This record gives sequence, C-alpha cells and structure tokens, in this order.
Amino acid sequence: MKRICPNPMSWSEVFERLTKYAKSYPCTPSVPPKPLILAGWAFSNDIEKMQRWEETIEWASKNGCADLISDISDKDFYFVETPTSYIVSPLGGPMHRSWDFEIKKHPSSDLIALAMHTLLSRWSEIVGIELAGNTRPLAFTGDKARRLLVLANATATPPWGTWWQLSTKESKRRTFTLLRAEINKAISPHEVDHIDFTTEDRIE
Repeated sequence: MKRICPNPMSWSEVFERLTKYAKSYPCTPSVPPKPLILAGWAFSNDIEKMQRWEETIEWASKNGCADLISDISDKDFYFVETPTSYIVSPLGGPMHRSWDFEIKKHPSSDLIALAMHTLLSRWSEIVGIELAGNTRPLAFTGDKARRLLVLANATATPPWGTWWQLSTKESKRRTFTLLRAEINKAISPHEVDHIDFTTEDRIE
C-alpha cells in the first residue's frame, strides 16, 4: 500500500500547528502549503494529494519545524494500493477531455465471449472468495459492452456500501475502484467503465 498523505482531520491539525508556528517565526514562504481537505480532498486525485503533502514536509523542513509533523501515526494516514492520477471532474470522477478522450470501438463477439469466460472461470480469484460467494457475473451490456451486469445476493453487504451506492468514506469507496481495476486487468484488452448489480434472483 502507498502512503499518500494524512487523513483530512489530521492534515487540518498539522496545518493549524504550522500556521501558528509561521506567526511566531519568519518563514519562507510566509505560510505553509494549504492542505487538500474538504472540497480540496474531493476534487483532487491521489497524486495531487501526495505532492501537496510533500510540499508541506519540505516547507516544515526548510523552516525548522519538521518536528511538528513527525509524530503522525500510520492510522492517521491515507493509504491506497494504486494512486489515482486522473483529472477530477466537477462530479468527483475522472474528467474526460475532448482532446485526449479515446473513442472506444465495439469489441468483437469473440472478445466479449472470451472476457465473460474469463470472469466465470476465475471470478473468485479476481474478486476474492467472500465477494465471489455473493456475486456472479451475468453479461456485458451497453452499446459497446462496457458495462458489466453482476448478480448479487440481496442479503449481503459489499465493502463499499450497498450494491447500488458507494459509502461516504473514501477508504470504502476505494474497494469498488480496486474491484473494477482487477476485473479490467483480468479481461484486458476489453474494459468496463461501469459495474451494475441486480438482486432479482438469489445466489445459492
């Protein structure tokens, strides 16, 4: 897991300590880097958060107050397996820009069939035993087969919140992002942009 930066509450506390220090001692720049919390947290990717935290460490080191940020425990840090680097849109997801957005072609029927066979035969390996016990891939849907429909057990609760809604907690939402990444890695070169769940039937 990659350590990115302090969680918002801890980062805010650090910023307050550094700001207080800057009012008592001459510093360059005169104030510490602004933390990416609240809206800044929602609309920045992991790389941007990590860079801002590195800037904060550098500021504290250059201004003789590195001790004010050296005692943050791991439990107060934000960790991810794969840091995001996409431009964040106003809705909080990846920003698709007209000049670099690749138009996706409809995959061949053979490629779709191969991708579904891979998911069915390796589902527990791809998503983990616990999640595999409560889900099963059904079909690729959408104009370009870039949506995956998954049958889910209505009585089970996924780690990211519910089958239809992501948790408000960043760490839980990341589990869904990782799930989609693992699925896309398994079915490459095909990819899905969305995963839809249905609980119309029960999984035995």
